[in-house]
Amino acid sequence: MSAVTIDKEKTIVSGQEAHRIGDCIIALGEKLLRYGGEVSRVEDTVYRLGVAYGFRSVDCLTIMNCIVASFVCSDGDSFTQMRRVLEIRKDMEKIRACNELSRAACRKPLGPEEFEERLRGIEELRGYIPWQMCLVYMLTSASMTLFFGGSLHDAMASAIAGVALYLSGRLMDFARIQNFVTAYIEAFMVGMSICLLIKLGLGDNYDLISMGNIMLMISGSGLMTSVRDMINNDILSGMMGLLSAVIGAAAIALGFVSAALLFM
Repeated sequence: MSAVTIDKEKTIVSGQEAHRIGDCIIALGEKLLRYGGEVSRVEDTVYRLGVAYGFRSVDCLTIMNCIVASFVCSDGDSFTQMRRVLEIRKDMEKIRACNELSRAACRKPLGPEEFEERLRGIEELRGYIPWQMCLVYMLTSASMTLFFGGSLHDAMASAIAGVALYLSGRLMDFARIQNFVTAYIEAFMVGMSICLLIKLGLGDNYDLISMGNIMLMISGSGLMTSVRDMINNDILSGMMGLLSAVIGAAAIALGFVSAALLFM
């Protein structure tokens, strides 16, 4: 019978249950990558969990959209798993939960059923409710417009446009369009709403109102993650992340410019 033996001194994995544990480990690495963790963190987490569960050897290769892990069990059996990560979205709360689970499993390895249950719990975590997110978007966009020199009228228009940005983002989530296309559409829709607000007399300066909303759209964390990957010698993942951030910024700029040219 295949089994996972878990005690305070040593964990030994073998047979079919080892495949379940390996599947849990790479699933946790996949979640870290999907929700914004850097490549080195993903690889380190997979390796440490593999060691904690008694695998004889663990090798993990991670790039921006893919994670591959190879495990050698204590009985000599080996297997490899790969996960393709098609959608990356920043969620610091889920990253925190993933880190908490990995540390708990390294301190005292969990059985496969408990591990899988806690993985499902991470996926079920919910962030702020919609009205709270709308309030965050409004306050952030309005304050950034004031920071860049806008008037109170501009700040009010930026706050309303921030709600439009949140709603357009929710719409794109349902559509599941590629990131740079999503960025262009969102920027264009927000640009149109700003033009409408100015024509209604609720704002004065298109550029300053736009800046308040652009600051919500620019992926600063994605850029910094790519830089950290390059510093950690993960050049391929770092360059891919940097290129993605640059293309996303260009799509955002093009969306706002297109709206201004068409409706101003």
